[in-house]
Amino acid sequence: MKSIKTKIISSIILCALLSSAIIGILSIADSRRVSNEGAELALSLTAKNSSTEINALIATIEQSVNTLGNIALDGLDFEKFKSSSSYVTQYTESLMSDMLDFAENTAGTISAYIRYNPDFTEPTSGIFYIRNSLTSPFESITPTDFTMYDKTDLAHVGWYYIPVENGAPLWMEPYLNENVNIYMISYVVPLFIDGTSVGIIGMDIDFSQLTQSLNESNIFGSSSAFLYNKEGVIMYHPTLDTGTDISSVENGALSALKDELVNAGSTEVLHHYTYEGTHKTLAAYPLDNGMYLALTTSDQEISSDADQLSRQIMGIIAGGVVVCIILGIFMGRSIANPISQITDIIKQTANFNFQKSANGSRLVKRRDETGVMALAVSEMRTSFRQMLADMNQVEDTILSNVNRLDAIMKENNTVSEDNSATTQQLAAGMEETSASASLIVDNVNTIIASAEDIKSLSDKGQMESREVKNRAQLLRDTTAASTDKALDIYETMKVKTKEAVDRSKAVEKINVLTNDIKQISTQTNLLALNASIEAARAGDAGRGFGVVATEIGVLATQTFQTVDGINEIVTEVNNAVASMTDCIVTIMTFLEKTVVADYTSLKDIGEKYEIDANSFADAMLQINSEITILYQKINAISEAVDNVNDTISQSAEGVNLIAEKSSSTVAKTAEGCALVQESKESVALLKEIIAKFQV
Repeated sequence: MKSIKTKIISSIILCALLSSAIIGILSIADSRRVSNEGAELALSLTAKNSSTEINALIATIEQSVNTLGNIALDGLDFEKFKSSSSYVTQYTESLMSDMLDFAENTAGTISAYIRYNPDFTEPTSGIFYIRNSLTSPFESITPTDFTMYDKTDLAHVGWYYIPVENGAPLWMEPYLNENVNIYMISYVVPLFIDGTSVGIIGMDIDFSQLTQSLNESNIFGSSSAFLYNKEGVIMYHPTLDTGTDISSVENGALSALKDELVNAGSTEVLHHYTYEGTHKTLAAYPLDNGMYLALTTSDQEISSDADQLSRQIMGIIAGGVVVCIILGIFMGRSIANPISQITDIIKQTANFNFQKSANGSRLVKRRDETGVMALAVSEMRTSFRQMLADMNQVEDTILSNVNRLDAIMKENNTVSEDNSATTQQLAAGMEETSASASLIVDNVNTIIASAEDIKSLSDKGQMESREVKNRAQLLRDTTAASTDKALDIYETMKVKTKEAVDRSKAVEKINVLTNDIKQISTQTNLLALNASIEAARAGDAGRGFGVVATEIGVLATQTFQTVDGINEIVTEVNNAVASMTDCIVTIMTFLEKTVVADYTSLKDIGEKYEIDANSFADAMLQINSEITILYQKINAISEAVDNVNDTISQSAEGVNLIAEKSSSTVAKTAEGCALVQESKESVALLKEIIAKFQV
């Protein structure tokens, strides 16, 4: 049989191996996937960055040529251009400095030119700047003579007629300029006014300007970059010849690659293929000049990081397995050894050996499941030791109790005989007590009837006291409302009286105004008199003024008389107001000292009446409560007397039953003595069993 230590170690090692295998397989698979995706992403981003760099150069060239085209058209009088050769010469000279500046400041420019429509200009008209290398200066040469070639000779004059026929700016495919022995690419913009061709303007760019960045795109050891056109023909490749069709490479093995590259259009391409027996991955991006940039590398280099990462993961997993095995052995021993020691202690317990073990105190201090087991076993053994001690104590107690019980049983036999005679006498006394209790019950019933009558009268008195209380509250509320209303009337009349008196004082202002009017009338009479005197002195010239002065005097006199009438009326009004004020004061005095005082006194009487009614109601309530309590106590006494009567009856029956049992007890006592002797024998047997345990 395998030990638990072997099983634990084997389980830990097996789990470690299984977990490591699963984790290793998943980690390696996931890491290879992530690493390969990262490498493909790096390949794609490198291709994209290179295409972005080339497109930036293409955009610069297009901007330069398009700007020159705009300059050329802005300063052109097309009618003179078509009819005057001198204007063409002058116009050409005005463009030469701009043409040279743009050629010198556009990266990779080998030649810059503008050619006019040969249908209405000289066949060699235009501007043509060229240089032998990117470091040499530009030279102006005579442009190609159109008369030397037919329009259909695209090999020599296609650079002119193809853009004109296309009607839009055009990137020409790369070609070798044998005059300067430079592989170039051209960007040409046709010039039109009102749909009529003026000519073309363009630049020839050293193709190495576009391809030099491709050599810097080597992110992997065997990666390479190349350019191809939309027909799948290679325009640049580090090892293959320019003009090679992709489908012809490797005996047509790359036909599928060509189809995917050509059909991709303006989208990114990520393609896996086999070339010369090597599995490769290719990332391609479109360029703004119609070509495509492709970056390719072997799958072996793409997965090289994944392979290295897989080896590292395998090494880490192997080290982890070794550590797990060592930890498993250590943990197996640390778990199994305490269990073996606990097993030895349990064996001691099975042999009735409860003496303390040397390892017991150390095992219970462990803070794991074995410590819990050891503590449980220790508590069990302690319980057994305590149980044995208790059994020894119980043995002594039982023996002592049995001896005492033997003596009691003998004494009980004697007492039982005496008790039988006493119970017979007690039965006779209980019958007499029962008769007396019946008489007490009758008297209590009479008292209950009287208490019920008293309670009924008390309830009636309480109801009447509530009516008196309600009437007192109604009287108080009515009196308080009447008093408040009288006070409101008094306050209202007091305020209105004050207002009337204050308003009557306004009549005095009329007296002041009339006095002022009298003074004004007097002064007006004096002025009228003076005016009349002055008018008389003036003679006929002042006659009209005299009439007016006389009328003013009359008007002043009438005003004075009217004011006297107003004063008489005001005097009468003042007298009437004084009389009214006296009446109102008399009424207010009567209200304040008589009516309000009477209402206040009536209100106090109502409140005192309510207080007395409340006191009466409270007294009746208390009386009713006391009577209710008395009634309840009388009922309780009645119930108690009934219970006593019942108890006496039951006691009489019990006493008779005791008398019968006493005789039986005497017989049982003898049987108890026999059982006590048997208990003594059992105690002796228990003592022999306890002696077998070792503590």
